[in-house]
Amino acid sequence: MVKKYVKVIPYLLLAIIVAGSNAYLDGLVNIHIMDMLDLAISGRMEELKQEIPQLLTLAALLVPMGILVGMAGSFYRRKANIALKNYYMQKVFAKNIAEFQKENNAKYVSSMTNDFNTLDMNLITGVYSVFEAIMSFLVGIWLLSLVDARMLILAFVLIAVNLVISILTSKPTKKAHKERSDMFDSYTSYIKEVLSAFHIVKNYNLQNRVTDDYYSKSEDIQQKGFLIEKLLSFIISFQHLFIMGSMLGVILMVGYFAVIGSVSVGGVLLVVNGIQKMIWPLFSIGENLPKIFTSGELIKKIEKTLENSDTYVETVDLPEFKDVIEFKDVDFSYEDSEQIILSDINFKVKKNGKYLVVGPSGGGKSTLLKLLRKYFSPSKGIIAIDGHNLKDVKREHYYKLIGNIEQQVFIFEDTVRNNLTLYKDYSDEEIAEAINAAGLNDFVKQLPDGLDTIIYDNGKNISGGERSRIVIARALLSKAGILLMDEAFASLDMERAREIEKTILGLKDMTVINVSHVIFKDTKGLYDKVLTVKKTIL
Repeated sequence: MVKKYVKVIPYLLLAIIVAGSNAYLDGLVNIHIMDMLDLAISGRMEELKQEIPQLLTLAALLVPMGILVGMAGSFYRRKANIALKNYYMQKVFAKNIAEFQKENNAKYVSSMTNDFNTLDMNLITGVYSVFEAIMSFLVGIWLLSLVDARMLILAFVLIAVNLVISILTSKPTKKAHKERSDMFDSYTSYIKEVLSAFHIVKNYNLQNRVTDDYYSKSEDIQQKGFLIEKLLSFIISFQHLFIMGSMLGVILMVGYFAVIGSVSVGGVLLVVNGIQKMIWPLFSIGENLPKIFTSGELIKKIEKTLENSDTYVETVDLPEFKDVIEFKDVDFSYEDSEQIILSDINFKVKKNGKYLVVGPSGGGKSTLLKLLRKYFSPSKGIIAIDGHNLKDVKREHYYKLIGNIEQQVFIFEDTVRNNLTLYKDYSDEEIAEAINAAGLNDFVKQLPDGLDTIIYDNGKNISGGERSRIVIARALLSKAGILLMDEAFASLDMERAREIEKTILGLKDMTVINVSHVIFKDTKGLYDKVLTVKKTIL
């Protein structure tokens, strides 16, 4: 993640240069005001008149420069946020399916919302704010040095003290921010769980219990946020006290110089303006440095969610399925579980063969499919495809060979066409063929905008059977050589399911493995083999 942030540094530098140019221009305006004041007091009116056009020109330039500062800063923040979020999303989808399913995905939601918002405020915006403040601070030093070079000593003292305070206070703030981030993970997981069980909460009248739990967890998070803000307020207040005391000392010193005649009236005004340009940057630096220092721990936490514990290197390229898939003495049990789900599995799947997998609930049918889908690897034994250990085959190659009809149907909030094609290019004839095979002709004909009709919120505006048939058509359209089906007909009426099954079993250039409890007498005989799974193959 740090490397991705480094790549947006050119945009940060551009924003800093623009901010520095604006601060320099503002400093020039202040110098001209000082000169004009001294000329007015000394009665040199002709020289004063010559200064006015320059001052007005510089002042007018401040307007477009101010707009440019805002645009450059926003452009940098947008680029940085997009770069980090894109990196995170790519890494999430690079995780192993088995590990992702094993974890609570609420932590990813928490990272993509709360943690990234915190990174935006503390790191991305914080770094820009610090450098913008430094530009203004340097201009303030420059203005003071024009009056008396000894002012530079004060500037360096202020910088050193603020840096020391920020470093000393970073440890407790890091710890507090990490604890709050961990609490948000738990909080997001809880909300997701409660909303998923909404009907249970209502049916069993658990509203009061859930509400009390929600209030308690919300209060804990708010309390942690309050403690962080309280800690930062103590730090910032101490820094403000030191800064204001230092600036008061500078004003008194300049006042003394003015009394003894070492500094002109315009010089006094320039020092006051210079001090103002140094005060808010010091406040900004003091507020943002502790936040920036806490970002390192947050980045480590986010990166940890992206790690794969299984780092096995896949080495085999497999552009096509040519011959046979074979299970050889395969056992499987889930990690941290002594229960054996599958034991001593031995069978072969020949290219273009049709296989029906049946068995009792909990017998291991779906687990068998997960092994075929390469979601998991056997605890013992080997699954071989064309003589290669499936564990060695590169996932990106293997997934191109298989089409999936999952038990849990997912529909994107997009057009029917895009849900069928999954954003790949297919001809109208190919799409029409898949629609016909999945029994979707009548459904498509009655749609107001045909294939360009929008499906909302995972298929909220269509029936369960229509959702299932879209997924079936999607799998057929992919023209994968291997079709893996998990209870594909569970949501369909029997007549429609029978028709679709016959169509799929009639496809000559497709290997079909169908896990189903829906068995029709007139289609059962069309399978090359029926496998009964009850921890083993019968």
